[in-house]
Amino acid sequence: MPARAQGFGVLMLLLAGSAGGCASQAEAPSERVVVVGFDGLDYGALERYASRLPTFRRFLAEGAHAEMQVTSPIMSPIVWTTMASGYPAEVHGVGGWTNGRGRSFTGADVRVQRLWDVVSGAGHESLVAGWLMTWPAPIVRGHSLSDRFVWSHPMSRDNAREDFEEEREATTYPDSLGTLASELMPDAEWLAASPLAYQIAAYGAPSHPLGRDETHTRVFEALWPESDAALSVLYLNGADQVSHLYWPFQDPDAQRAIRLDPTAHKRQVDDLQRRHPNQTLPPYGETGLTAADLGEAARWVPDYYVYLDGVLDRVWTLVGPDTTLVLLSDHGFQCSSTKPLVVGGHRGVAVFAAVGPRVRARARGEAHVFDVAPTLYALLGLPAAEDMPGHVLHDLFDVEEQPRIASRVLQRGAIEVGEGESAGDDALRSQLEALGYLDESGRPNAAIGESRRNTNVVVDDKAP
Repeated sequence: MPARAQGFGVLMLLLAGSAGGCASQAEAPSERVVVVGFDGLDYGALERYASRLPTFRRFLAEGAHAEMQVTSPIMSPIVWTTMASGYPAEVHGVGGWTNGRGRSFTGADVRVQRLWDVVSGAGHESLVAGWLMTWPAPIVRGHSLSDRFVWSHPMSRDNAREDFEEEREATTYPDSLGTLASELMPDAEWLAASPLAYQIAAYGAPSHPLGRDETHTRVFEALWPESDAALSVLYLNGADQVSHLYWPFQDPDAQRAIRLDPTAHKRQVDDLQRRHPNQTLPPYGETGLTAADLGEAARWVPDYYVYLDGVLDRVWTLVGPDTTLVLLSDHGFQCSSTKPLVVGGHRGVAVFAAVGPRVRARARGEAHVFDVAPTLYALLGLPAAEDMPGHVLHDLFDVEEQPRIASRVLQRGAIEVGEGESAGDDALRSQLEALGYLDESGRPNAAIGESRRNTNVVVDDKAP
């Protein structure tokens, strides 16, 4: 493992109980906590397709859930780091996908302790599977599969792997996890047999999210039963990626507009191309989507939700009723306000739901993204920090909060800011360009995606 990655992980372990004061060594949690993060999961879609989503439907009916407000700008790296740390972007240091000068944000930019760092520092195991901003892979008590593992690996085991050895540096901890994760990746035969094979054929297997989500899930399934992890986190990206491109086609208002005017979609695509000529053409962009195409186009989002419903069933069955299982998303979805027939956009209401021994069954409430980390700390019997703006969600959980320590912010100089290329950068940037987050120079595309310039984060690449 490179010195930078190793030093970063060891530092996090050494400081896990000491930022802003020494946290007391807590007893082992009375039950384990598993968090499943579904990027872009939308309450409206869960309701619209409830008849096809029996596991989500039962989870929401039996457990507690809340509509969760998120901070602006709604960008996944920012929000997922906030949920894992309890801090806003201007404190945790991740300002988006790139810093606007061609360098990707990574876990090396994070200036605060995250949940798995604190859990490890308290002497408990953690299992991290794919959470955003976890490259270099955190050195934890337990296992961590970074978000860059799959990006730096061919999507099929049938492809040659030797060319990717250098790319995979520091993408797992321990290093041996990389071998296991490689063997668990779905092969071409599995992908071809999937109900989503039609999407892969149209989208391209190297960039469609199914392989990534399935790999993260299989790693969790393989490790969790033999693990003593007090905290496990599993991240799945597919709902977000598919919704960015195909959300309008399942939206009733957009479908109505396309049926009434068969040229409406093509006109919006052409206008988008005139304004942003380097932007990748959206689905059906060459010919325009007509009413005849709607049946096929409208399948994409709900069919991917059906796959995720199956993942939830696998995880829930595996962890059992004695585990607290928390579901999160970082935002919902809606049609774009400027091109409602062409692209999907973020909606500032996210999913927070839970089942488990200390969950108030069928409780309903409101939450904010800042409340996630303090609530998870309470479930784990560990202290949050006084400078975290969030609160424990007592309306949803029967749990006591530990006295808070002063802070879990690390000294700025303790974090080495990444420079140059990160694992899987080329593949990730190609994907971000296709989704409209970045232009061809690697800069945030303010007109299509969310811009980092809307945050207060200032990163000095020359800082120590």
